[in-house]
Amino acid sequence: MPVSDARRWFPLLIALAAGVIVLAAYVQPNALSDGLLQIAALVVTGGLLLGVLNVLNTHRRRIADRAADWPYSLVLMVALLATFTLGLLPSLGLPVMAAVTGEVLRYVYQPLAGSLLALLTFFALRAAWRALQVRPREASLILGVAVIFLLASGPWAALMPGLRATLDWIEAYPVLGVARGLLLGVGIGALVASTRVLLGLDQPYLDR
Repeated sequence: MPVSDARRWFPLLIALAAGVIVLAAYVQPNALSDGLLQIAALVVTGGLLLGVLNVLNTHRRRIADRAADWPYSLVLMVALLATFTLGLLPSLGLPVMAAVTGEVLRYVYQPLAGSLLALLTFFALRAAWRALQVRPREASLILGVAVIFLLASGPWAALMPGLRATLDWIEAYPVLGVARGLLLGVGIGALVASTRVLLGLDQPYLDR
């Protein structure tokens, strides 16, 4: 067998064997499957650590070169290192004040999350305006439902009899039906993608 074929088939056989063993664990649990899952978790953790180190190195170079907007890189590095340190202290047996993490969550994370949600609102409005220009009928229907839900979330919903019942019907039938269809599509897509990897039709683990 040529070297190129061996380099192609050896990873394929490993992936096929690992996939079959893990799938068989759903029928009959076994220790080998648990070991493979633990190895996969370790590999993912190592990849995440390498990604974090790469981010730190990239922003370190930006700070050293005084690149454009380098103060943002400094803020990112300080926040990342502080978060990592706070998460590492309990594993070392060192006490961490719950008040510190609570204050960070309350005065840093929650305002940032609220700001991002506010920005997403403006992006959604812009996307809705563009959709009205491209497909006015479909976009009008979507915007109409969105306006109804917004009205129902305010204090003036009590002034509109039947609005709550209408929204409950929309959530129970059309919305739930679409959600089930999406979940079925995602499940079928994941099954097809996994089958293609197991059969060697897709080989994302090969270094091309």
